[in-house]
Amino acid sequence: MMPEEKFIGFVREHADDDPARLLLSAGRWPEIDVRRAARVIEGRRKIREKVPSWYACLAIDYPDSLSLEQCSSEETACYKQAFVPEGARTADLTGGLGVDCWAMAARAAEAHYCERNAVLCAAARHNFAALGAENIVVHEGDGVDWLRQQSGRFGLIYLDPARRDKAARRVYDIADCEPNLLEIKDLLLEKAGRVLAKISPMADIARTLGQFPETRELHVVEADGEVKELLLLLEPGATATEPCIVATDGTYRFTFTPAEEPAAKVRLADKVGSLLFQPARAVRKAGAFRLLSQRFGLAKLAPSTHLYTADNPVEGFPGKAFVVEDVLPWNGAAPRELRQRYERLELTALNFPTTTDALRKRLDIADGGAHHVFATVLNNEKILIICKI
Repeated sequence: MMPEEKFIGFVREHADDDPARLLLSAGRWPEIDVRRAARVIEGRRKIREKVPSWYACLAIDYPDSLSLEQCSSEETACYKQAFVPEGARTADLTGGLGVDCWAMAARAAEAHYCERNAVLCAAARHNFAALGAENIVVHEGDGVDWLRQQSGRFGLIYLDPARRDKAARRVYDIADCEPNLLEIKDLLLEKAGRVLAKISPMADIARTLGQFPETRELHVVEADGEVKELLLLLEPGATATEPCIVATDGTYRFTFTPAEEPAAKVRLADKVGSLLFQPARAVRKAGAFRLLSQRFGLAKLAPSTHLYTADNPVEGFPGKAFVVEDVLPWNGAAPRELRQRYERLELTALNFPTTTDALRKRLDIADGGAHHVFATVLNNEKILIICKI
């Protein structure tokens, strides 16, 4: 049996063992690199749900825990495949663990992975080979410097600028990230027909679009109920048209342009109907609030309350729909009445004089259960909307 086959067999056999205990007993297996095995076993546990295709491949190596924490999930990496022109030449200038590059290379004829960290480059070469991604070429060094030396154009250039400063503190402004997209966007657009950049989920969308008039599309990508990524798609000449904002979690897809939202006609509710609608996080981050009322014929509870109501179901709403069971006024008797009715409740305070956490403490009701209470305001009156989950 070849050494690598022995190593994979060891990882399979000890997949459920404590990596720390394996290291303490390394002398029992002199023919195995137990330190590497412990790192792989620990890495596979961390990536099991995040990148299941890599988890299924026992030959994958995991260089460090930070690269696992920072890498894209398989779901969001595969979402990026749609941006790759079929059979194109692509480049990932900030390779990292390589999950994004691997996913996008599936549609490319030729893919290039660039990374400054020599350890990550070595792992990428090993992992791409183990995964059968033979069309990816690994380049060690600064991706922007490498790009400057390339001739010909790319179908797509991708980059995920580091969002930490020299002191390892998290940063959110595009100008503070490395590399600085604002400084290199002309180079990127000169070298590629499309540039896809992953930016902080905390970035201000309106400000970002103002900084990048070359934006063709901005995608707000939600996964597991959280906004995971903002993706800027830049194209030469995109200033001729208004950018399209796309909010999605892979199930719903809500698209609009920045000019549509303020122009949308919103209808305000005078009562709570039979159904209550809460937009998905990606839609809220995208800033589509008036449009939901107009497109789906829903009444908005208040201008600053992003909840909507109707008496009949609507098809395709990008978010959750709840059946309204009761509406209570918020007064001194409300906490006692809720405690008498429910042992557990989901709670959300929106445009309400107190926070969700403070409200839960006031009500003294455990989290969970089959009902969700929204504390909000309707017609200047504070109310509790009790919904069936």
